[in-house]
This record gives sequence, C-alpha cells and structure tokens, in this order.
Amino acid sequence: MNCPKCGYEIGRNRRYCEQCGTDTAVAIRLYRLSNRYYNEGLRRAQVRDLSGAVTMLKRSLECNKRNIQARNLLGLVYHELGEPVAALSEWIISKHFIPENNLADYFIEKIQSNPAKLDAVNQTVKKFNQALAYAKQGSDDLAMLQLRKVISARPGYVRALQLLALLYMKNDEYEKAKRCLLRAQKTDVANTTTLAYLAEIERVLNPDGQKVHTERSIESVSYQPAVSAVSYQEDKPNYIAFITFFAGILIGIAVLYWLIVPTVRSDVKAEYANEERDYGAEIASYTTTISVLEKEKENLSDKLKEAENRIIELRRENEEVSAFDADAYEQVLLLIAEYPQLKERLIKAEEEEDLSDILDDLIAYADRLLENENIALVRSKTAAVYKQIRDEVAEKVKKYGFDYGHDLYGAAKYGEAVNYLLAAYNMGEDSADNLYFLGRSYQKSGDEKNARIYLQMLVNQYPDSERAEMAHQCMDGLD
Repeated sequence: MNCPKCGYEIGRNRRYCEQCGTDTAVAIRLYRLSNRYYNEGLRRAQVRDLSGAVTMLKRSLECNKRNIQARNLLGLVYHELGEPVAALSEWIISKHFIPENNLADYFIEKIQSNPAKLDAVNQTVKKFNQALAYAKQGSDDLAMLQLRKVISARPGYVRALQLLALLYMKNDEYEKAKRCLLRAQKTDVANTTTLAYLAEIERVLNPDGQKVHTERSIESVSYQPAVSAVSYQEDKPNYIAFITFFAGILIGIAVLYWLIVPTVRSDVKAEYANEERDYGAEIASYTTTISVLEKEKENLSDKLKEAENRIIELRRENEEVSAFDADAYEQVLLLIAEYPQLKERLIKAEEEEDLSDILDDLIAYADRLLENENIALVRSKTAAVYKQIRDEVAEKVKKYGFDYGHDLYGAAKYGEAVNYLLAAYNMGEDSADNLYFLGRSYQKSGDEKNARIYLQMLVNQYPDSERAEMAHQCMDGLD
C-alpha cells in the first residue's frame, strides 16, 4: 500500500508512514473495504449477476481507485454486457496506473488486434445510438430495424435487447418482447430493468393471475348397423391351395439354404474372430501385469536396501546421541512438542490482528531454539523438524519483531523497541531498516557502544543506501 499523502510504499499493518509520518489507519480501512466490494463483485459476476457486479465493483473503485483487479473485472463485465467502449475506458485507466505486467494490456490487444472486429464494434454502437434516436422521435419501425441489426452483430447486448422489448411492448407484441427479455436475462440474470419489463408483460398477458384452460370436446361414436349373415354353402375341395402350400415350403427351404445359411456362417466367423481378438487382448494384459509386478519387485528390493541403510544410520545416530547429555536432549524434544500449541495461538492472533499477547512468548521461544541448536542438530530426525520450526519461527519473529519494534520506536519507547528489533536481528533480519532503527534505539536509550556497533554494521553492509548516509550522521553525533 502507498501512503495517501507522499506516495511512499508502506509495509503491511503499519500505522504510520516512515517517510512523512502520516496516520494511515483510514487508508488501510478503505483498502480493505475496497477488497471486500471486489470479492462481492467477483462472486456476483460468477453467477452472471452482471448488473449487481457492476454496482459492487464501482463501490470498490470509489474506495480505492488503484484497485486494478476490480477495474479489470469491471471492464470484463462491461464487455460481457455488450458495452465495449465502457470496457476499453476501464482498461485504459487501469493501464495508466500500472503500465507493466497488467492484464489490461491483454484485453486491449485482443480488441485492437482485429481492426475489422473493432470497426464492427464501432458500427454497432452507432447503430444503437441511431435506434435510440429513432425511438425518441417515434419512428418505431426504423428503431426496431436498427436494433435487430445490432442484436444480430452482438447477441448479448443487454441494453439493445431491453430497448427492442420495450418497442415491442409499445406495439402490443408481448410475446416477441418476452423472448427478447429472456435472451437478455441469460446474459444478466438479475438485471432490475429486465425483471421489471417481464413482470409488466406477465401482468398484461395474465391480468387475473390465472391461466385459461381449454376443454377438449368429446367426439361421438357413430353407430354401425350389423350386416346380415348370408346363407351357408359347403365349399368344394380346392387342390390348387395344397399345391401352392407345398410349393411355398420348397421355396422357403431354398431361400434358407442360399441366403440365411451363408449369413449365419459369416456371423459365426465374425464371432470367432472377436473372441480371438479378446483372448489376444487378455494375453497382452497379463503380459503387462507381469512386467509391472517385476518392476514392483525391483522397487521393493531397493526400498529394502534403503531400510537396511537407514537402520545402520539410526544406530550410528544413537551412538552419537549417547555422547550428549540426555537431559539436554529431552529439553529439545519438549521444545519441539511445545511448537504446535504456540503456532495455533499465533494463527489465531494473526486472524484477530492482535499480536500483543503472543509476540513476547514467540521471541522467548526463538531464544530457546537458538540455545538448544547444537543438541537439536545431532540426529537427522530432530534436525529436520528443528530446522522447519526454526525457519517458521524466524520468519514470524523477523516480520513482527521489526514491525512492533518500529512502532515502539515511533512511540519513543526506545528501550522496549531494542528488545523486539534485536530479536528480529538474531533470527536473521539484518536489513538496512532494522539495523538503522536498532542502532537508533540504542542511541536514544543511552547505549552508545551498541548503537555504534549496529550503525557501523549498516554502513558496511549497505554503503550505497539512504539509511547508510543517515547512519553516518548519527555516528558523527556520537563522537
């Protein structure tokens, strides 16, 4: 975050600017509020509530005009709504704030890299404006003609769909208007204008709030009178029927032999070929399984050798541990066991942004880590755990020790500031700022010897920095 007065880059959770001393509490609150609005706008954009996303992102930019993520997302939402001019405006402003490594460059290039597409966008905007002018003049036919061209070019242009629906409603073409509004709703599901127009259409088409059901008429069945039976006559034998029957059987047998039998044979051959192919696939699968099992056997052999080597190493480590004091090693184990509870308290304090109760315990724990470092590094198992804990604790002590010590220095509590700045230095925080404020804290508290040590260390390590020049001036005062 940058200081709102001088523009100097301020570290996280710092109350005052190091350059001009301005109180940045209000600016920090505005930055956080801007991020909250951005997160809400992103959530709404993901569920296609684009109009709601525009509202949230505009609020985010009102709190922090340099929120580049919110501005780029607002441009994307405008582009999705069919308003490329507004989208380009937001991306150009974003690029003005951050010229390098900005996603706005990609968005602008995607639009400007295709001159034909850019010209089509310009023509679409002009046609929409012309249609709006026709609608204001009462020329509904010309306006609808222009709007159909606009929607054909940009199907997701919400404002064009809403205007066309409004003209349809004016001309009592409510079904067409409803189709336009439903298309607009697919792009922006919670647009208040679209929802208001849909409610009005439902009210007009269904004023009583009930649907009219039509009944299907019952068709009558006509009566068919019975046909009178004819008189019975005995039939004469028909030999032609028997001859035809046997001829049909012979023809059927011939068709079965010449047509069906070859087909059955080909099906049997195909089935045999499929079974042969399946057996081949199974054999290949078994071969692959055998090769995999052989590789697993080799891997298990390698792991067995590694386990044997590990046993030898553990025996050697146990012999080395015997050379140390058992009580001291037990203290190392207890120290490692205390860390999970301390880490849980630290995480809770970071979430609540209040480190006043945990910081002293964290520094004391860091001092104990340094005291027991030689014992902890004897065995590889405890050494690995110790190194991990030491790195995590060192990172927190360097960060919060410097921040808290710097705040105490600003409050003229120099003796207390020394404790936190020195703890950060012991854990590896040897930056120019930490060395400067540590030396100045010693100087302000009357310890000129230590003040000269750390100021001279600053001059030696960072000779070209601004802090080195300030350190020279402070040491001249010590003389």
